Amino acid sequence: MNLQHHNSASRPGGLRLGTCRSAMAAAVLAGSILAGLAFPAGAVTLDWDDLTDAQQEQAYLQLESENQALREQLAQLQGGGAVQADGSQSGETTGTDSGGGAAADQGTSQDASDAAAQAQSAQIKSKETFLADLAASFNARQEKARTYTNEEVSAMSEADMWDFRFACADQERAFYDAYHAAQFDDLNILYLCSEYCLGLEKQYQAQEIWNSQADSDEANRLYTAGYYNRAYALVELCEFYGLDLASEYQNLKNAVSQMDAMSSEETRNASVDPKKVKQVQELLNSLGFLCGTPDGIAGRQTASCIERFQMMYGYEPADGIIDDELMTQLSDQLSRRQG
Repeated sequence: MNLQHHNSASRPGGLRLGTCRSAMAAAVLAGSILAGLAFPAGAVTLDWDDLTDAQQEQAYLQLESENQALREQLAQLQGGGAVQADGSQSGETTGTDSGGGAAADQGTSQDASDAAAQAQSAQIKSKETFLADLAASFNARQEKARTYTNEEVSAMSEADMWDFRFACADQERAFYDAYHAAQFDDLNILYLCSEYCLGLEKQYQAQEIWNSQADSDEANRLYTAGYYNRAYALVELCEFYGLDLASEYQNLKNAVSQMDAMSSEETRNASVDPKKVKQVQELLNSLGFLCGTPDGIAGRQTASCIERFQMMYGYEPADGIIDDELMTQLSDQLSRRQG
């Protein structure tokens, strides 16, 4: 979708989770730039407006730095190999051997595969349970954050302020433990869950850094980066899956809008027939890669959803380009899902 034509009530700041993949890196840099700033634990965010134009530009220029790390994480979550076009995974053991122990090796490999399949199956979660648990986790965190006002937190010593931030983050440890290695049949939910848990993981790493080294700059960098991971995932989940979150969610929503405003205009599919663009948008939505109301406008949101589809199903290159090959890929995956 083109941002100028998009309903801001349904998608603030033109957000789309394809950009979410990239914006994690900007969060890291922004956290590094503002490492010395204090900010209220009630919101536990940073003021983007405190950055100079040059610092904002620097943050945006590094948006892609975490993409590869996320791809590797998704491959691990999906069983150690990239998802191929037919839904299988690369890197699977064939069990073949040129030596005389081939049969034994095949049996061992099969046993290992069966055990891995059983373990993976045990981790599969339902979308409905995930959404309910996430809402409860976030709301419990915000209830803890209301213990003190922003003014009271600002008046705390550095050590007390960190203790309070970590006490808020600890409200979500049970959720993290239950979902950081979870599997989902829905790849879009898998992506969003992994994104949110990555944010929590960074905040727990910040706690370890502070407790072991008292390094406030590094702890702040990690904590803030985790904040943006969580924010991007929550906005996507709220806008399309109807999460009912505490009012503090608006702070994350605003932070995402500020970061998202740094994105440049999308032009790579500008020459594509709007009818084809609309077909692609409809197919993406049907597969769970939610790019908003199909309107035939080949904007950044649509291109980012295409990239995510290509990446998660193992199609290369993951370039966000609309062409006949993409149409075939989308149609094939939808047929598999329906058949």
